[in-house]
Amino acid sequence: MQKMRKIILPVLVIIAISSMLSITNCATNHKIEYIYDVHDISFPLFPDPEAVTYDEKTGTVSMPLWYWQKIAEYKIEIDAIEAYFDKLNKLQMTKEK
Repeated sequence: MQKMRKIILPVLVIIAISSMLSITNCATNHKIEYIYDVHDISFPLFPDPEAVTYDEKTGTVSMPLWYWQKIAEYKIEIDAIEAYFDKLNKLQMTKEK
């Protein structure tokens, strides 16, 4: 029984120490590798302003509804691209820190 304790006690100590070291190692060394793929982004073209007319007498600009819709689509697409690049820049800044 005494001989068994002499063998088991050091083994238990080694197991406890190695498990504690492996747990703290996993908790402190969490390196995350970021891969930044910059996809080919095709920027939208601004709608051709040929449908727009300017009235010099009243100083007003008139255009058809479909042209307004094209301008709104253009703005939405540009905002999405800017948000993508902003997020990408923030991720790259946090990686550099």
